[in-house]
Amino acid sequence: MNKHSILLKISIFFLLAIIATTALFKVMYDFKFESEKEILRIHYHHVAMSIMRWKVGDTTKAQLDKALKKDHMEVVNDAALYKNIQKIKKFDTVSCAKGDFHMYEKDSFRYVLVPKVVGKILLKDIKTESINVSYVWWLYFAFIFIMLLLFASIAISLYPLKKLQKQIRQFGEGGENIDFSSSRHDEIADVANEFSKAAKKINDVTQARIIFLRNVSHEFKTPITNGKLALEFIQDSNSKNILNNVFTRLDLLLKEFIEIEKITAIKNTLEKKNYQLADILDQATDILFLEQNTIANNFTTKSVHVNFELFSIVFKNLIDNALKYSDKDTLYIQANETEIHFICEGEKLDETLEYYLQPFTKSDAQTAQSFGLGLYIVDSILKEHKYSLSYSYENHKNCFTIEI
Repeated sequence: MNKHSILLKISIFFLLAIIATTALFKVMYDFKFESEKEILRIHYHHVAMSIMRWKVGDTTKAQLDKALKKDHMEVVNDAALYKNIQKIKKFDTVSCAKGDFHMYEKDSFRYVLVPKVVGKILLKDIKTESINVSYVWWLYFAFIFIMLLLFASIAISLYPLKKLQKQIRQFGEGGENIDFSSSRHDEIADVANEFSKAAKKINDVTQARIIFLRNVSHEFKTPITNGKLALEFIQDSNSKNILNNVFTRLDLLLKEFIEIEKITAIKNTLEKKNYQLADILDQATDILFLEQNTIANNFTTKSVHVNFELFSIVFKNLIDNALKYSDKDTLYIQANETEIHFICEGEKLDETLEYYLQPFTKSDAQTAQSFGLGLYIVDSILKEHKYSLSYSYENHKNCFTIEI
């Protein structure tokens, strides 16, 4: 269990409360037992006083018998019992004058052994009532039972947090149609219901974004294609060049929108398998209309566990980006067990990598060739694969690194 868990802290609190309660009731039990015992001492001290007054001659035998009868005591004339009772453990002792009156309990009766200076006298309490303070423990067990019920109630109330945590994790990993709502009436249910409303709004926004991208891509494709065809029938001129550049940029923007839409569409159903890096590189060069084996690399049998289509887009964008920034239009891809490096010669980036990972951000050198979505798309795909992208610059070389 997590040491910072709320349930663990509550469990420790209740454990300490039970220990403290047990100690408190033990003290209460001992106190009540001693209180009852003190009442008995007073009673048997009164009996002892009656015996001692008779011993010194202040009262007669008849008066003694009357006093003993009043205190529910009787003399036991049993020599064997007198002898045997001294072998058992004393219950208590009452001192009167200079004599000690010892009390014993046997066979549900209490006996008082008179000091030998008075005589071999054994008294029996014919109305013996045992000291019964067991109700203290009944109260203790009732209190503990209530505390355990309260703990169970709190634990049950906190249990939905586990379910909510699991649902939030699923939602964060791209799960859809997750019902966070709760029919309970506590604070956790309020949080779950509010989160359900927020998740619905997020899903609605995501769906609207997907529909928007698809519609934009669809609506752009036809006029761009028609425009390019129409340009073929126009004589070469400055206006034709301007229009051609416009349609080229629109076509580039459309392709990047389509790539973003692919990421969004596959996000929730990302299927990954082991693929050779060489095969992924071949697919990327095909997309870029480059000749096979034109990108220098050290690939042998190195493979990665990825979505082939999306990772091909990663390679395509990084290769395209490197060739645009390279001074010599050269690129070398180097792979090892944990990293894939895209290395090209050129000037250092003007801003940090985080700047270029944002959509529609780019270098001044690429103003006419890009809309600044390439690295944003790369970063989005890598995050879906739980990979990351880093950048370094050394010896006049830019190096983009995929950490796998």
